[in-house]
Formats: sequence, structure tokens, C-alpha cells
Amino acid sequence: MRAWAEIDRAVLVRNVGFIKKEVGSTVDIMAIVGSDAYGHGINEVVKVIDGGAIDSYGVISMKEAYAVREISSKPILVMGYLDTKEIIDAIEEDFIVSLYDKDLFAQYERFAARLGKKLRIQLKVETGFNRLGISVEETVNYLNTVHLFPHLKLEGVYSHLIKSADKNMPKEQLQKLQSILVEVGDKVPDVPIHLASSNSLGKNKESYLDMVRVGQAIYGLDEVLPGIEQAMTCKSVVAQVKQISKGEGVSYGHLYIAPKDMQVAIISIGYADGLSQSFFEKIEVLIQGKKVPIVGQICMNNIIADVTGIEVHRSEEVVITGSQKDKSGQVANIRLADLSKACGISTYEIASHFGSCLPKIYN
Repeated sequence: MRAWAEIDRAVLVRNVGFIKKEVGSTVDIMAIVGSDAYGHGINEVVKVIDGGAIDSYGVISMKEAYAVREISSKPILVMGYLDTKEIIDAIEEDFIVSLYDKDLFAQYERFAARLGKKLRIQLKVETGFNRLGISVEETVNYLNTVHLFPHLKLEGVYSHLIKSADKNMPKEQLQKLQSILVEVGDKVPDVPIHLASSNSLGKNKESYLDMVRVGQAIYGLDEVLPGIEQAMTCKSVVAQVKQISKGEGVSYGHLYIAPKDMQVAIISIGYADGLSQSFFEKIEVLIQGKKVPIVGQICMNNIIADVTGIEVHRSEEVVITGSQKDKSGQVANIRLADLSKACGISTYEIASHFGSCLPKIYN
């Protein structure tokens, strides 16, 4: 194999354990496994974490909902857009759907009534993010007239934090969400509300409410809690080693000119494999546990590293993100967060790109 991603199952399990320890026994955990579990592979991830502290799953599409259902009997919330057929399928399959537009109340009621079944819903409330969501006023209006929609079964009310990683999160978002239940709580007793995501952990405990929605923390894309580890390691191999002379250009356009006589390694991974061209001259990779810089434009299927002074051979393993030991056993590490910081691309995006482009191996 020329390039691949390795996913550590044990790290996923430990990360879920750290999350549960943080939120406690009274707060549920919804695992966000949309976008193929952020590139980690939805089927394998659900198999690994389903027996632990996970209470429900959040996905974007019906395709993902079906994938989770094949493995788990736990509740599944479909948070993205659904067309008419998909709504009908969701009713038939007993999935929970996110209701984020006031015009959907009557539509969903008609579909469910026609089938003689109930549609499980969670209300997505707009509290300032200005993405999907119904207003607080529309939410209250629905809750005050819930008897008009007997085929809609309300199972949650939620919103999304604007600055989940900020210790000074917008308090008005929490207040808006809580104000709904203060006003109509007697009409919808015991309906859970949720707001917090991975970046809220350890920072905004008051946002935990009845449940936290976590994706990033499960995969360890950032160390949002002490002990959280990155589950994904991306690797490639050295395809060739060659000497170049001072003044020679490297890769497309000769945007890099060798400042000295150099030894370079051509590594068999590129932008078609998820390594963005924006990483040009900004990142390092690990060879023999040593960090070496990438030089020259990133190609479709190759990158070039300066390995001057290192005895490197064809087929040697290269780590793009993850850890690697040197000959003495010392461990060097390049985190997704390091790549993110260097290039201004989120860890979510980088992991998703690697995961969608590379074959995955589960350890």
C-alpha cells in the first residue's frame, strides 16, 4: 500500500471513557458519526463505541442512519436535509429527524398521519448561530399548540453554540434555550435539551444540560480534555531517494530552489489522497522518528521531503500525522492540530479528507 490511515480502536474507547467521566452519570452522550465519522469510518466506529457510554447517535443523512441501524439499536437523530421520500422512510424506520423550519410541522404531520404512525422529532432552535433552526418564538408557538400535531413525537430541543471552545460562551444562547422550557415546560415535561459539543467539555459545564453532542472528542482531533488522544494515524512510504544540487528546482513550477546540495525523498501521497496543496512548505512529516520538511509543490500523488543527513531507503514508512519512534525508542508526534495550526484548515476538515481518500486499517 502506498498511503493509508490507521484507526486505533482502543483510543476511541478510551476517549469515550474520558468524556463520560467529565459529564457524569446524569448527562447523556450523543456520538456524532456524520460524514463517515469524520473520516474514521462510520461502521467500524459504531461497532467499537456502541457498547460503552454512548446513548444515541447523530448523523447527517439517511444513508448514515441506515449504516448505524445495522449495528446499533440506540436512537439515531438525522440532523440534515431530508427530501419527501427520506422523511417517509424515516417514519417507517423509526429514526428521529431534526425539525428546523416552521413550514415542516404541518408537512411532517401530514406524512405521519397518512402512514398512521408517529414521527419522532427534535426541534433545532436558532439561538444566534444563523444556520439551520427555527426561532425561539416559533418553537414556543409549536409547543403551545403541540396538540394540533398528534403524529409528531417530540424527543428533544437543541441548539448549537457559536463559540463552543470559548470559556466565555455567549450566555444568551443558553438563556434562550432554557427560556423555552421555562415558558412551556408544563406542556412538554421531561423533554431533554442539549447545546454542548466537544469543545465545550471542561470549559462550559453549564452548557451540558441533559446531553452533550460529541464527535471531535471521540476521535481526538484536538485534546479537548486531558487524556484525549488522536485515533487516526496517516502513513505513506518513500518511493525514491535522490540527490539534487544547489540551485536545482523541485516539483511543479520550481517554486522551491535547493539552497544547497540536498538529499530528498519522494513520498507516495499527495493532494488526491487528502493532503491539501495549502500545506505547501508549511508542514513536516516523520521519517525514522525525525521531523523533516516538505519542499516543493505538493503533487497529486507525491510529496517531496528534505532528508539530507538521514540514511533513508525506498519503502520506508512515513507518518504524515500521528506518532513514530526513532531508533532509540523516543517518540515524535505530528498532530492533526499541528497541521491545522500550520495551514489554517480545521482538524475536522483534514481528518475527513484523509478518511475519505485513504484506505483504512483498524488496529
